[in-house]
Amino acid sequence: MKKTLGIIGCGAMGRLIGLHVQKELPHLYHLGGVSSRTEEHAAKLSRELCVPALPVDELIPRCDILVEAATASAMPGIVRSCLAAQKEVVCLSVGGFSLDTGLLEDVMGQSCLVHVPSGAVAGLDGIRALREIGLDSLAVTTVKRPESLGLADISALPPAEGCSASAQAKLVFEGNAAEAIRLFPANVNIAIALSLAGNGFEQTRVRIIADPGAQGTRHQITARAGACSLETTVTPAPLRENPRSSALAMYSVPALLRQLAAPLRLAG
Repeated sequence: MKKTLGIIGCGAMGRLIGLHVQKELPHLYHLGGVSSRTEEHAAKLSRELCVPALPVDELIPRCDILVEAATASAMPGIVRSCLAAQKEVVCLSVGGFSLDTGLLEDVMGQSCLVHVPSGAVAGLDGIRALREIGLDSLAVTTVKRPESLGLADISALPPAEGCSASAQAKLVFEGNAAEAIRLFPANVNIAIALSLAGNGFEQTRVRIIADPGAQGTRHQITARAGACSLETTVTPAPLRENPRSSALAMYSVPALLRQLAAPLRLAG
């Protein structure tokens, strides 16, 4: 049976998710409406998708499952509204978990489901398996061009060592995910997803490197549990419609929606 899906957040991510669902998943989901705090954005997307634009508190009761594609600051309130209405929700703005420390506890105390897509990271299933063994270490090194990190001058920063970057690369940050989230909220969604799959924010190590020679963004993930280890490298392409966002992160949402509706579900 088809489920009714609503999209909260009408920026580039919300728009592309809606278009993809209508084109590729119409046999699985009926798009029931969209919502945004910015009324003109909601109205524009409503016309493009031919679905109603509604306030959040009206959209949620009409849908079986919601996709949150708003902002990290808005995400906790959206999730709690979905939980209160006993509706499933897919959270794209995973940074909300770090901004609201009580949200995870609230989610765990509910019977309805909150889904976190893989975003721009590969290997979360392997991280969860290593956690069952006994995760000894989990780290991510993110390499970006300085301008992508909002840095105009990196000359005073220390050189980045022990990573596959150019000789001009500089170390911007090294610490745990909790610290990285506070300092770089717009650049650590992968660290948040890894922390949720692993042993939490305090136990996940993060390095952020500014590399003028980088062709794009690159995430290098390493994990170890006893004799088992995992290494992945992800080079996500930017969305054409919003270069600050990852195409891989956007497409991870319809991939998850397809998985949720499938009788055969692959771990991931």
